[in-house]
Amino acid sequence: MKFGIGSSRTLEMAAAAAIWPVAMAILAALHVLRSEEAFTPRALALIFIFGLGGLSGALTAWPLALWIADRREAATARFAALFLLLGLGTAGMTALLYFLQFRLYYAAFHQTPFSRDWVLETLVTGANAAYLFAIDGIRILLPAGLPLLVAAALVFVRRRSREARHAD
Repeated sequence: MKFGIGSSRTLEMAAAAAIWPVAMAILAALHVLRSEEAFTPRALALIFIFGLGGLSGALTAWPLALWIADRREAATARFAALFLLLGLGTAGMTALLYFLQFRLYYAAFHQTPFSRDWVLETLVTGANAAYLFAIDGIRILLPAGLPLLVAAALVFVRRRSREARHAD
């Protein structure tokens, strides 16, 4: 894998890290508009969480997909690698940010850190955050996020095909 300042893969990852979070933030903003909610600080925080989830998802998924693509020549394997990694990475990172937001809010009501009660409260907070993300968060990402995910995977496969042609 060739990474370095100015390499095509580094530029590709930088583009993904710039475009994907904006797309996820737009999905969240469209959800706010469709829900006929005002752009309150709470709504802006939701948009920020989805943008940051998209950024962290792209920054983790793209290099892993490149690593897999270097080991698999089939276009379908490369497509699946980015599709799954970017989709799961974005949803997972956004869910983690949901949890951290909940944890930050409820920390004032939790017991002394690292006590038995604190661990239980943190686990219950995590379960609550996961449930709410499954109910509300996934609704923001699906179904509109699927065409974006397919488009990203197709671009990824096309770039790998061009790399293979230039390497020959």
